[in-house]
Amino acid sequence: MRKLYSLIRASMTSDMNIFKIRQKKDNMKNSLLLPLILTFFFMLAIWSYANMFFEKLSPMHLQVIVISLVIFLTSIMVIIEGVYKAGPLLFNCGDDQLLLSLPIKKRTILFVRIFKFYVFELLFNGLFFIPLIIAYLRWAEVIDWTFFLTSFVMFFSLPVIPISIACIIGAIISSISSRFKYKNLIQIIITMTVILFTFYLSYNMDFIYNYIAKNAISINDFIIKLYYPAGVYAKLITKFNLFDLMIFVLINLIVFILTIFTLSKFYFKINSRLKNISTSIEVKVDKFIFKARSKNYSLVRKELNTFFKTPVFIINAGFALVMYLIAVIGLCFKYNETITLVKDYLPDMVIDNHFSIIIFILISFASFMTSITNSVISLEGKKIIILKSIPLSVKDILMSKIYAALTITTIPILFGDIILFIRFRLSVLEMVLLVILSILTPLISHFIGLIINLKYPKLDYENSSEVVKQSTSSFLSVIIGMLLLIVSIYFISNLVNKFSSLLLLFIFLIVYSLIDIILYIYLIKVSIKDFNRLSI
Repeated sequence: MRKLYSLIRASMTSDMNIFKIRQKKDNMKNSLLLPLILTFFFMLAIWSYANMFFEKLSPMHLQVIVISLVIFLTSIMVIIEGVYKAGPLLFNCGDDQLLLSLPIKKRTILFVRIFKFYVFELLFNGLFFIPLIIAYLRWAEVIDWTFFLTSFVMFFSLPVIPISIACIIGAIISSISSRFKYKNLIQIIITMTVILFTFYLSYNMDFIYNYIAKNAISINDFIIKLYYPAGVYAKLITKFNLFDLMIFVLINLIVFILTIFTLSKFYFKINSRLKNISTSIEVKVDKFIFKARSKNYSLVRKELNTFFKTPVFIINAGFALVMYLIAVIGLCFKYNETITLVKDYLPDMVIDNHFSIIIFILISFASFMTSITNSVISLEGKKIIILKSIPLSVKDILMSKIYAALTITTIPILFGDIILFIRFRLSVLEMVLLVILSILTPLISHFIGLIINLKYPKLDYENSSEVVKQSTSSFLSVIIGMLLLIVSIYFISNLVNKFSSLLLLFIFLIVYSLIDIILYIYLIKVSIKDFNRLSI
C-alpha cells in the first residue's frame, strides 16, 4: 500500500504542475493566480447558463431536467476531452522504462495512470458540476441534507463511467495507430475527426437550445433511459433512496475495475508497438554515404520533425489551418451557405462584393489562431543545454524556429489562396498583395509566440500536452492571437467602405510589415538575453 501511495504521489507531482512558470517559491502565488482567475470566470459563465435554463423551466417545475441534461452533456464532453488526452496520459509516457524496471505489477502501473487520468477529469467535471449545484440551490423547491450527501457522492462518481469509455476509445485509437508505419498520422486523423464533429455540434447550439426548451420532458426521459448516472442523480435529489445510491457507487467501482482489467490485457502490447521505430532506410556496412547539410537547414529540419512527431502539437496548433481549408472548400462549392455562417459575425458590407477582403479575413483567422512557436522552446526540455552548446549564434537558433513555423503555416495558406484566386478571379495586384500578407500575417503570430515562450518557458515538463495545452506561454499566445484577430476584423469592417479593396490590403501590408520589423528587433535585442538565461 505504501508503494502504491508513493507511486501515485510521484505521478501526480510530476503531471499536476499546471501553469507552473518557475520552481522558485516566491513565484508560486503568481503561478496560481492566472488559472484561479480563469477557473472562476469559466464557472461563473456555467452558473449563468444554468440559471438561464432554471428560470425558463422552473415555472413548469422541471428544474431536475436541467440537472440531468447538464450531467449528460458534461459526461459527453469528458468522453471527448478524455479521448483527446488518453493518448499522451496513458500511452507512450516518458517514464515507461523507469516504471517497468521497478518491482511493481504492471496492473498497478496501469491503475496509477488511470487514477491520474481520473483526477484530471474530476477537475474538468467540477468546472460544470459545482456551478450547476450552486445554481440549483436557488431554484430548487425543497433542499435537505440528503441533497448535499448525494451531490458529494456524485461529484466523485460521475466521471468514472465517461473516463472508462474514454480509456477504451483511446486504447482502440492507439491500437489502430500503432499497427501502421506512420503511427502519429493515424492518431492525428482520428482525433481531428472527433474534434471537427464536436465543432460542428457547437455551431448548431442555437438550434439545440431552442429544441431543448420545446421538448424538455421528452429529452429528459430519453437521457434518463440512455445514460444511467444522469437518471439516478435526478431521481435521488427529488426522492432520496440510500439503496439506490449504494448501487450506483457499486456500479461505478465495478466499471472502474473492469476497465483496468480489460486494458491490462493489451495495454502494454499497444505501448510497446507505439515505441517501435519504423524505418525504410537500408544501411550498408561496407559503404557509408554521408550527406552534408548546412547548420541552419538541420535546425529547421529538427523543428519540423519535432512538430510532426508530436500529435498533440499538431492537433492544438494546426486546427485553425484545417478550419481554414474547410472554409476554402466551402466557399468554392457552397458559397452562399458558407457566407451565411459568418454573416452574424461580419457586417454585410464586408461580405458583399469584397472577395479579396473575405480571403484576407480567412488568412487572418488561420494566422492569428495558429500558434506554433509558443511551445518550441519549452519542448526542448532538458535538451536546451545541448541546443545552447551548438556553435551557432542565438539569432540563427531562434530564427530557425521561426522559419520552421512559417513553413508549416504558409504552405496550407498559400494552397488555399491559389484555390480562392481561381474561384473568384482576382486581379494580379490583389493576388500579389494577398500572397505577401499570407507570409507577413502568420509571421506576427510566430514572433509573438516565440517571444512569450522565451519569457515563460516550461522546461521541466513530463508530458508534451502539459506544454502545448496547459502552459502560460500557450495561453497568452492564444489570447493575444484572438485579440489581434478581433482588432483586425474591427478595422476591416470600418474601413472597407472608405477605401478600395486594393488600398485596404496595401495599408494592412504596410502595418503588418512594421509590426514584423518591430517584433524581429525585439527578438534579436531582448529575447536573446532570455534565451541565454535558460537553464534547467
